[in-house]
Amino acid sequence: MGTSSHPGFVRHVTVLANPHARRGSGRAVATRVVAGLGARGVDVEFLVGTDAADAADLAAKTCSGSTDVLVVVGGDGSVRLAVEAAFGTDTPIGIIPAGTGNDVARNLDIPLHDIDAAIDVVVRGRRRTVDLGRVTFPDGRSALFCTVAATGFDASVTARALEMSWPTGQSRYTVAALRELLGLRARHYQARVDDAELEDDLVFVAIGNTTSYGGGMQITPAASMTDGLLDVTIATFPSRFARLTTARVFPKVFSGKHIAHPMVRTMRGREIELYCDPPALVSIDGDLVGELPAVFEAVPDAATILTPTSR
Repeated sequence: MGTSSHPGFVRHVTVLANPHARRGSGRAVATRVVAGLGARGVDVEFLVGTDAADAADLAAKTCSGSTDVLVVVGGDGSVRLAVEAAFGTDTPIGIIPAGTGNDVARNLDIPLHDIDAAIDVVVRGRRRTVDLGRVTFPDGRSALFCTVAATGFDASVTARALEMSWPTGQSRYTVAALRELLGLRARHYQARVDDAELEDDLVFVAIGNTTSYGGGMQITPAASMTDGLLDVTIATFPSRFARLTTARVFPKVFSGKHIAHPMVRTMRGREIELYCDPPALVSIDGDLVGELPAVFEAVPDAATILTPTSR
């Protein structure tokens, strides 16, 4: 898994932009990308989704066509729409990081702060096959994800952060976490990771296909996009000083050092099943998609993404 091959010179790409990325500057970044690709001799079709549903529809139509590459200008949520659209096709995804988190790009060494370098990856990069995750709910709804599926406190922090306009970047998640701590409560989970089962009062369960989410928060620091497995980070509810202990441990996810704390346990598997009472929110790639119960599974070799030749 994870093998790479050079695609040759890219002749035609379709650029899909999220105009709301980076608080409205996504369209300006996309315009620069279109010009940069044109300057490199690439024929470009430029699409702008009016909302997530429209962007998903445009991406699906593109992947059923004859474009060489679907280029996404946006963050992890936009990349998720693209891989959903490309799933089951041969269309590779190019990524121009222009979102809040950009953790797919971070995990694949795609330049985060150099648009021209990211454009070069689209034109001259290598095809890299990577795994995805899939979440399925009892009503049959399912969705693919690239980075992390978060549940419990973790997802509640994401939900609160999405509602905040200030501060920006990682600081927004820290402030959101502090606010969520005020209402911290235990949820009783029943969990299965492949054949291993556990039942306990937990703060959160995070399921990672990548090491990080939320702009570099190392929630599942040992995860790999090419091992056919999902990494699971479980935080048990502290028996004493719950808010204080959680307040001390949660910020350590920015460095990945939280996994050394006694309240944190890590596991790894192909399929994870979660129930909890009361029900917990579920977010994937920073977007809220439902609540538990749900089943999470690894989907090996599910997406092809253009990555640097140095990879």
